[in-house]
Amino acid sequence: MEFTKENMQFYIFMGCKLGESVKLIDETLQTICGDCACSCRWVKEFNEECFFQVKSAINEQRPKFRTSRTLLLHDNAGPHKARATTQSLRVLSHQAYSLDVTQCDFWLFPILKDRLAGRKFDRIQDLTKAVNSELQTIPEKDYQGVFRKIRLKRCIESHGEYFDGL
Repeated sequence: MEFTKENMQFYIFMGCKLGESVKLIDETLQTICGDCACSCRWVKEFNEECFFQVKSAINEQRPKFRTSRTLLLHDNAGPHKARATTQSLRVLSHQAYSLDVTQCDFWLFPILKDRLAGRKFDRIQDLTKAVNSELQTIPEKDYQGVFRKIRLKRCIESHGEYFDGL
């Protein structure tokens, strides 16, 4: 069976999805096909094509967010650390984890997301009012249960020793 351009494109697509490096994809395709330059070019074209497709999709769906520059928040995944990516994008420093997000937020945000799903808000005030309304419908015992779990976890982590907070 001959390894066609479509086979290569599919392999490149799956390799990128799985976080394989461009070098690994190139080496594998070179072993199979023997044409290094061609596979490198296809990897580059594939990545550029996907980037512009995503950018144009964002511009179409969210016209308010159109900018002359593109921001990518990455988490050190393979494709984000690839040389082609790091050479073409300027990395802005930011905290890996926001100090503004607490453990109870990981319980609370999915609830709010489910309850507010599908609703559109024209003004920040409308969103704020809806969120406050939803927060008030959550029973007090649910909040207490979350904080109890957080306290218990902190107590276990400190091996029963004294700790500040909560």
